[in-house]
Amino acid sequence: MQVTSASGTERSLAVELILEDVPGGGVVEKDDFKTASTGMKEGALLGIASDGIYHITKTAMVANAVPASGTTHIVVYNNHEFKAGDYFQNTGNTASGTLITAVSASGSYTDVITCASPSVAIAASGLIIQAATGTGRALGFLYSPVAIATNPVDLTANNTGCGLLVRGRVRTSLLPYHVDSTIKALFPLIRFV
Repeated sequence: MQVTSASGTERSLAVELILEDVPGGGVVEKDDFKTASTGMKEGALLGIASDGIYHITKTAMVANAVPASGTTHIVVYNNHEFKAGDYFQNTGNTASGTLITAVSASGSYTDVITCASPSVAIAASGLIIQAATGTGRALGFLYSPVAIATNPVDLTANNTGCGLLVRGRVRTSLLPYHVDSTIKALFPLIRFV
């Protein structure tokens, strides 16, 4: 009997090359994730808090264009970790954050984020990020990404740690969450292919 395989790995790997990582990895805050999420996938973007705990950098791709005002429902692709109570803003950090009041499924591949009216237009296929605080706050990420997870994490377990890539190569199409040129620019030592 002859067994053949089209791939030398068990799964598709988002992280293709590790040239430098954080020694010992880091612990991931599992409370950042949606209640329904049982695992964090390899390739998740992570930022670090002052206490040394890593937090997911939340992003979502907008499915339908969002006007600068007048809408309270935003359709996004459902590979995201946004939940009620989070604030979001556009990835270019040009608008203050908007509070998310609810997130609900809207078909097989999309969710509807219910919120106060956003203060900036976002084009279809544009990204939103989790914002630092509420309206009138400083612009920017709640947790600016500093590393990429090199392995999946079981969020049902305690001490949820993972490896952390800081220099190497990742396959953009296999990342679990969307990234754009603004986010890629934050990783000058990681090549996105």
